[in-house]
Amino acid sequence: MNTKDLSKLKHSLTKLLENKFAVYGWLFLLIVLCFGILIPKLGFYWDDLPYLYQYAAFGPNGFPEFVASDRPFSAWIFSATTFLFGFNPIGYHLLALFLRWMCAILFFEIIQMIWKENKVINLVAVSIFAIYPGFLQQPIALIYNHHLSVFAFLLLSMYLMILNASREKRSFLLTSISVLLSMGMFSIENFATLEMIRPFILWKVLKEKKPPLENKERATQTLRIWVPYLLVFTAFVIWRVVIFKFPTYKPTLFSSLIEDPVSTLQSLVARIPKDFISVSYGAWVRSFHFYSMGNFGVSATYLLWALMLFAFLASVGVFHYWMKRQNNPSNSKDARKTVIEMLVSSFLLFLLSSTIVWVLDLPLKIEFAWDRMTIAFIPSIALLAGGLLGIFRKTKAIQLLLLSLLISFSVGSHFQTAMSYKRAWETLENFIWQLSWRVPSLEENTMLIASGVGLNYYSDNSLTSPVNLMYSSNNFTNQLSYLVYYTDVSVRHDIWFEEGINNQEINRPYRSFQFNGNTDDIIAFHFHPPGCLMILDRKYSNSITNPNLSFIQEDEIPFSEINLIAAQPAHTPFDSLFGRQPTETWCYYFEKADLSRQFGDYEEITRLGDAAINSNQFPRIASEWLPFLEGYVWGANWEKSKWIIEDILSSEDDYSDGMCYTLQRIINDPKYPYRTELSEIILSYNCF
Repeated sequence: MNTKDLSKLKHSLTKLLENKFAVYGWLFLLIVLCFGILIPKLGFYWDDLPYLYQYAAFGPNGFPEFVASDRPFSAWIFSATTFLFGFNPIGYHLLALFLRWMCAILFFEIIQMIWKENKVINLVAVSIFAIYPGFLQQPIALIYNHHLSVFAFLLLSMYLMILNASREKRSFLLTSISVLLSMGMFSIENFATLEMIRPFILWKVLKEKKPPLENKERATQTLRIWVPYLLVFTAFVIWRVVIFKFPTYKPTLFSSLIEDPVSTLQSLVARIPKDFISVSYGAWVRSFHFYSMGNFGVSATYLLWALMLFAFLASVGVFHYWMKRQNNPSNSKDARKTVIEMLVSSFLLFLLSSTIVWVLDLPLKIEFAWDRMTIAFIPSIALLAGGLLGIFRKTKAIQLLLLSLLISFSVGSHFQTAMSYKRAWETLENFIWQLSWRVPSLEENTMLIASGVGLNYYSDNSLTSPVNLMYSSNNFTNQLSYLVYYTDVSVRHDIWFEEGINNQEINRPYRSFQFNGNTDDIIAFHFHPPGCLMILDRKYSNSITNPNLSFIQEDEIPFSEINLIAAQPAHTPFDSLFGRQPTETWCYYFEKADLSRQFGDYEEITRLGDAAINSNQFPRIASEWLPFLEGYVWGANWEKSKWIIEDILSSEDDYSDGMCYTLQRIINDPKYPYRTELSEIILSYNCF
């Protein structure tokens, strides 16, 4: 390639990079690196599952009733997305990725119109907007497509407002569309208070108009443009506070101010810096983590390092080019002004974003599930980062290094989060399949109770959905046949559980669905991977055979009635969500053996035990040997019985009491025929 061709290529690349579409491409790359790599491996999480249950029961048209209790104007997004994607998680995740990208593009266009001459600082801010590591729930795509859609509506509304305000003659059509989009706050309230930034934006934008406006005229035009949006916001506040009120979280700040205004104000003032540090410094500190092979395994760790290195090098290259293009000393005054305005705007946006959190007295933490509140803080933190990095504009090497490190480690943090969600979905799949093996059929109106369940990103409301989908046989009504219930949720106060009351009616709403049961119809379970699902009961699987149960789990056992479980008809997990049965692992053999033990089918237990041992499948927790020990003892297979006993006794944890309890229970069974042989084993292992 000759010099002329190189010069031509360089000119073409320069032209491309100077185009704003190059910024869009850069933002897309960042968002894909942060959120797109593991999309094919992600599933559904948390409140996704109740919404999918509604979709399975009544289709897209059922959402107005389903959401009527807390967000009656939100049905449109769920009706639309479930109609498009059904039970396919990839569709929801790709839409969430696209919406995140659209939000970033709109944010960039907004700050470009506000601060026209400082593209590098704007690019820094929007890059931070794209990668902010404080919001960890992007993989909960079905639910957060709602949030991201309304966020995009808000940003598009503001973009159109600014565009219209900058015109010589304002367009009624643009105004109408912009005001209509601002009504998204009726669908979800998270971004409503950000509406109050509009007059400040308008004041700044109108200041740049040519010819310049006098302050009085500027104030008049600002108010005139803002009034329609203010009316929408006022209508929302009246509807939300006076008419619809607060069906879930209550505005405790107001009642506290009335009861003790001094103490409440002191607490609020003390909270402001803590929350500011949490959503800014706290979010970034959490992302600075050096990952080892033990975090993900070899392949995933190599991929993580490669992504972080690529993000770092790409950031260095992109920002070095743009910094070089804007290396003009005449811009230093404008840059200083932009930095100050960005920092002031950042703090104002922080206060606006915090209003809902403070009024409802909600925690603001960078941890599941309270990190969901941080989504409204993303514009604030983006401007904060842009302003702070703008301070180092004269030391571009430091600016470049800091920014590239922030981006690189944020990519790593999001990959770690996505890996956590990936594993959580796999764990849920394992749980549901194990439940189907252990509980093929279940009496209607049964409640499954548990505590300390080893399922991240899922609540008992989440699990109620796949359990009903599995056992309901597509006979859907507004009446739920089954309910999963966590007994360790701190906000609950259940007299029936605390005082061990039997034969008490239990009525639980599940949005537009209802469960009616009784404390006599309960199954208690324990699930803590890598251990298998354990159905608890007084006879077979209790606090003796499971010595690591908590006190609350021990309290659950007396309620558990395994006679509610039947072997037929066998139900399998909802195949649109969980697909085909996985490979037969140890937990498959254990659950099937535990079921066979319940019905006294010892021949089946020995068959399953032989199959597991022959395929080199062994338990991670020694107590899972007990159904097989029981099967071999009833079958008089003393060699394998002793082999299992030795393996139980060699375990790091002490399961000898459970082993002895099982042997004693068997020998005390009047139907057991081999008392002499079993007595010798009991004596030889000191089980007396």
